[in-house]
Amino acid sequence: MKIVIFEPHPDDLLFGPGPILLKWIKEGEHDIHIITITDGRACYRVANDTFSEDVATMTEDDVAEMRINEAKQSIDFLGLPLDNHHLFHFHDADGRKYVKEGIKKAIPIIKGFDRIVLPSTNNLHIDHQATHDIAMGAAKELNLTNIEYFVYFIASYGKFKEDSKEKQFEYTIDEETAKILKKWLELYQSQAKLKWTWKMYSRYLRKIRTWTYARYQFEDIGKYYNF
Repeated sequence: MKIVIFEPHPDDLLFGPGPILLKWIKEGEHDIHIITITDGRACYRVANDTFSEDVATMTEDDVAEMRINEAKQSIDFLGLPLDNHHLFHFHDADGRKYVKEGIKKAIPIIKGFDRIVLPSTNNLHIDHQATHDIAMGAAKELNLTNIEYFVYFIASYGKFKEDSKEKQFEYTIDEETAKILKKWLELYQSQAKLKWTWKMYSRYLRKIRTWTYARYQFEDIGKYYNF
């Protein structure tokens, strides 16, 4: 199966489809591509966090370079071909400005794929919503009616609603997978500079063993809160 995953920021690959992506990679039968939409440069604009001392000396270009490098390291960690990683380099926190351009860039990449993995619509984060709109805009332009739309939600930005309960499923990971996710998190040292956020991420991966996803079809577009 040909699978393309839309990642809003460097690190969303882990906290969105990460657990089930490890399963797909382990199956060894899929051609998996990743599209990273933004460059992560707004990482340290958060006002309610405590930063490590070196953050004060970093420009947003420095932050973007660091986070894009982490995204590349993630691809290498997962054992995916580097040519399967597509970086759009749109400015973090400005995703809405780039939807039209993103659709144009995504169209030639996603042609011929069997499954599109994307964030839910009605998303509280502007870049995650923009990523959904880019993925769906490209799919509509190509009229991809015979593929699966695999939707994830990062818990901080909303939740799946009951109206699509029959489309949802829970995916439970084992302890071996949990250990891999923790090692994967260590790649994102940009997040370690956010002391409160790092504790939250680490605690989350220690505790969560069941993740919720949803599968939709082209004809489901607009019929559900999350799609």
